[in-house]
Amino acid sequence: MRFRRYGRTHQLRIETADDLRDVLELDESLWCATGAPISAYRCDAKFLQLVDHNTDGRIHTEELHAAIRWVLDSLSDYSGLTEKTDVLPLAAIRGDTPAGAALLRSAKYVLQALEIPDGVSISLGQLRGYMATVKTRPLNGDGVIVAEACKTPETAEFIGAVLSATGGTDEAGGKKGVSEKNLKDFVAAVPALLDWRARGNVDPESETAEHLLFGADTGAVHDVLVEHAADVDLFFRLCGLVAYDARTMPRVGGLDANASALNPATPAEIDAYLQSLPIASPTADGVLPLDEASINPLFRGWISRFRDQVVQRILGEIESIDLPAWQQIRAALAPYQAYLAEKKVAIVDALPTEKLEHYRNPAFEKEALELIAADKEVAEIMNGLQQLERLILYHRYLLDLANNFVSFPDLYDVKGQAMFEVGALIMDGRWFGFAVKVDNVAAHSAVAKKSSLFVMYVEVTPPTGTKMTVAVAATSGTKGNLGVGKRGVFFDTSGQEHDAKVVQVIENPVSLREALAVPFLRLWALAEGKIESWSGGAGKKLDTEFNKLLAAPAAAPAAPAGRPGGGLVGVGVVAAALGSSFAFVIKTISSMSPQQVVGGVATAALLVVFPISLIAVLKLRRQDLSALLEGCGWAVNVRMRLNRGQRQDFTHCVDYPEGAEGTPKRHWLRMTIVALLLIATLVGGVRSCRALSGAPPAVEPQAEVTPAVTPPAATK
Repeated sequence: MRFRRYGRTHQLRIETADDLRDVLELDESLWCATGAPISAYRCDAKFLQLVDHNTDGRIHTEELHAAIRWVLDSLSDYSGLTEKTDVLPLAAIRGDTPAGAALLRSAKYVLQALEIPDGVSISLGQLRGYMATVKTRPLNGDGVIVAEACKTPETAEFIGAVLSATGGTDEAGGKKGVSEKNLKDFVAAVPALLDWRARGNVDPESETAEHLLFGADTGAVHDVLVEHAADVDLFFRLCGLVAYDARTMPRVGGLDANASALNPATPAEIDAYLQSLPIASPTADGVLPLDEASINPLFRGWISRFRDQVVQRILGEIESIDLPAWQQIRAALAPYQAYLAEKKVAIVDALPTEKLEHYRNPAFEKEALELIAADKEVAEIMNGLQQLERLILYHRYLLDLANNFVSFPDLYDVKGQAMFEVGALIMDGRWFGFAVKVDNVAAHSAVAKKSSLFVMYVEVTPPTGTKMTVAVAATSGTKGNLGVGKRGVFFDTSGQEHDAKVVQVIENPVSLREALAVPFLRLWALAEGKIESWSGGAGKKLDTEFNKLLAAPAAAPAAPAGRPGGGLVGVGVVAAALGSSFAFVIKTISSMSPQQVVGGVATAALLVVFPISLIAVLKLRRQDLSALLEGCGWAVNVRMRLNRGQRQDFTHCVDYPEGAEGTPKRHWLRMTIVALLLIATLVGGVRSCRALSGAPPAVEPQAEVTPAVTPPAATK
């Protein structure tokens, strides 16, 4: 296996089919990612759906393993994988296996249909173009036939009748058609309904059937009976209640509250009140009168028809019926009611008997089944074409997917973009090259805060279409003018320009220079705030004192005890203290050599800068791009930390054109001279402090010399 270092990660090089085999052997803990949402990738949507076997919207390690195994087993020539082309040579398909032979047959079938019988390769465009035309054909492999597929008008009419009776099934072309189940349901319903209708016909020369008590009039008699049979059943039930408990009589006859609330001038209220009452007033003897005067006005028309068409035919001329008589009437028509219940299949009930007899001809069913069989053959071909489409898509995109899942070389390639990047941002005079799409800013920012990066959430508005939000990382330079509300321009991967606006920011130092300046900037901001506060307070105090002075009498009040001289004395004390401090500083500096001054300043600066620098370096080393991907739902397996060159690749300023006039120049010589002058000024200042303080110049110590002694003269 071959690995390559990107930043602080070592990633598998995946450039050939042999490298794909290495992916199968490489431990998943060494993969850059072990899971990713398919929505993060920019490629053919069907390809991602095919890789996502369990259709959970994510790609897992085992799904990528399965895709690699399948494509390696289906091909005999792997050169096209490296070329990443969607044109598949027929010779590259492995033909010595049943699956490979089926793929080869499907490819030749399409080329034959496209009138390219001698074609040696097939492209994704050719395949999808043919599949699109197949879907619009009457026989398109979806198992549903339409009237246009029929050979004769009679069969087309039969298919239309089946469609109307069963409701049909949606077919691939967007129309309604007939499936094999629809056909079987229709064919089974036709003879059943014809037989049932035959039993309902009355033969004048034969005796009346048991269920046709009144011959052809039985159906009409039964219809009158069942119209209000439930109301009659309720009447006799209420009569039984009254006979058992007379106290219920006021309740079953209607509530007094309903009667008292009735408005007789409103017909709707009258009808509603009558509807709440039984068909007649229940009595303990349980007798239903058949004269209209004793019946609820809403039921008088029916009671007349019931008496003349039902009761008189079964019981003769009677003026009322009790419960046994009612049960006798129900029993007389029970056979006909059972006959109606036998009508189990009603889907073809709308068709007249003549049509049903016509469609009973088995020739219609036979031709329809032949069409369904032909459509199934197309379905088998379409299944083969779908597998061929899968192979072409893997042939084109699988190596790219591995290089954006197992490894991330495209992410670190200056000239290209990874499949999960969505474009680049221009803002504040810089290019920001790393941007990922974000669906939920709140959830993403909660994870992205761990990255230690300066992250901008940018709302991208295309000229037409839906807005989207992207997370953009700033990896070099400084914050500059970046912040919420800042506008720029976003270019997607196709080069289309979009309006961009920062809507949220995660604040972190962008570079070492900015990290070193943060403590001093905070200190300066604090000091500036204090100065402004003091200045404002002093101004207000001065204004107050001045107003008091203008309003005071001519004679000045005596100074308070213990504070002679008033405010002027206090000012003098402060001035004396400051002068004494300044003199002490001058005296101290004047007593030091220039080397000591420079060394002291350098030591003090080092004591301040070193810990700040150390903390800044450690924090910058923790900056990690993987958190931006994890916020989008990735399972990232490595720490995507950047070196100095990669920081400038992801965020950089573009140089002015070479040879252009009037562009900024780099004045390194001027800066060097300025630095030397500052050092010389510092040394000169030290010497001037010595001269002003009157201190003698430092004298190098000399060796002590013993003077020569002349011996005294001899005395006598």
